[in-house]
Amino acid sequence: MSESVEREARRQLVVYLDELEHAFIRYDEISDTLYINLSNEEADETLLLENNIIVHVKNNRIIGLTILDLLRRVKEA
Repeated sequence: MSESVEREARRQLVVYLDELEHAFIRYDEISDTLYINLSNEEADETLLLENNIIVHVKNNRIIGLTILDLLRRVKEA
């Protein structure tokens, strides 16, 4: 395994619960998307996971999640 792959595998992302004063959740019916914003900061990195969940990151802290096709997921569960 290359050094950069190992470094990425060891990477940890953190959510600080004491910083949730700016948190809000919004659902968009038209796009069937759930937005979970944990901060009002701008992400410096966005990760698209295999399950179509988008993780918004700033300084290795998770500042938001976007869940695509939310109702479809619920109906399939």
